[in-house]
Amino acid sequence: DIHADLRMEALDAQIDVLNDALVAVVRSLDEGRSAEEKNLLERLTHWETSLHKRRIEQVASSGKAAAQTITREGLETYLKQRFPDRRGLKVTQFLTLEGGVSKKTILFEMQDDVNGTQSLVMRAEQPVNLLYFDGSNLALEYYMIALMHKLGMPVPKPLWLEEDASHFGGRFVVTEKAQGKNFLPGLASLGGAQQRPQEVVDSMMSVLYQMHGLKPDPADPLVQKSHLAEWMPHKTIRDAYRYNAEVYIPKLIRRAGIKPTPQLVRALRWLENNVPDCDDPPVVVHIDYAFNNILFENNRITAVLDWETSRMGDPCDDILWTQQNLAAYSMPESLKVYEKATGRHVTEYRMAYAFVAKCILNVIAGLTAIEAIDADEHAPLHMGVMAFKYLPLFGSDIGELIAKADSLKGR
Repeated sequence: DIHADLRMEALDAQIDVLNDALVAVVRSLDEGRSAEEKNLLERLTHWETSLHKRRIEQVASSGKAAAQTITREGLETYLKQRFPDRRGLKVTQFLTLEGGVSKKTILFEMQDDVNGTQSLVMRAEQPVNLLYFDGSNLALEYYMIALMHKLGMPVPKPLWLEEDASHFGGRFVVTEKAQGKNFLPGLASLGGAQQRPQEVVDSMMSVLYQMHGLKPDPADPLVQKSHLAEWMPHKTIRDAYRYNAEVYIPKLIRRAGIKPTPQLVRALRWLENNVPDCDDPPVVVHIDYAFNNILFENNRITAVLDWETSRMGDPCDDILWTQQNLAAYSMPESLKVYEKATGRHVTEYRMAYAFVAKCILNVIAGLTAIEAIDADEHAPLHMGVMAFKYLPLFGSDIGELIAKADSLKGR
């Protein structure tokens, strides 16, 4: 019972005990054994959803130091040390972008007597992690971007990786600044995208086909240095999905330090037990291929950004999110367009399975953001607010998505 005199610490302790008990219950149940068990699983999911709706935030201090502020003067000093032979070097423009989730982004121009003016971008580590993908490691993502650039994908040209964190309190990368702008500022809307010009739709689909047609060489040094190396041993979509469910997602949960919940346990067990039986080879998937991570100029893509969630997997992992952002075709229409362009057949069941996996990633990100604002005063509050807002939605979706996938299995 929640009442005015109940201390938050006591409530948290009670919820933790109840959560652990319900996790044990979910582990002992089976999705398809009986209608009663199915009903209880649904009720436990709704319990967790209602908990997120009513949860009271309490911010603590972890004692961690905030990242050093990056200033124009500090950046200019660093650049002069890195490039001592560039006479007359100075930073002529400097702009910190707001709204980054996992990296701090700074646009700047560097000018010197020999090279003239260069428009560049710095992406620096934040003091608090909110994403724990392998590609969230800035060095691994840097080599992934370098690989994509080498393979001809439209990405900002990577220039250098600075691994000495003493300069600004964290590592950073510098790339050339790509031309163009986002259609949507900040995070993409979860409420559905507006209709876009056909040129935009065609460009997004064309680059999606290009990405899914890449064939990275496992022996390529850039592959070995990037987070893509972890996925190269998996030769079929079935193997990649099994690894994702049994190894990768549990690893994300451990890294984030979030506790297992009934929703996560149920959904992970479902993923493990219902892997699509597909012998097609996996493709390079971005996972967050949407307007917030794409730059356009004259309705054509100039750069695909933020490769930290990328891996080898099922084309469905990209199609589901891209289709929702484009709002140009229905899902059946999108699958027909995709198959005609690529020759790859995508089943409805694989799409439904991918939706469950995507929902789990959203739940993990939300729980991580909530844990972060509970544990660290430097955590970005806007992400915690978004997590409180959308976790009930994601929690409700898990039950519906599993039910839909179950109805499609075997067709």
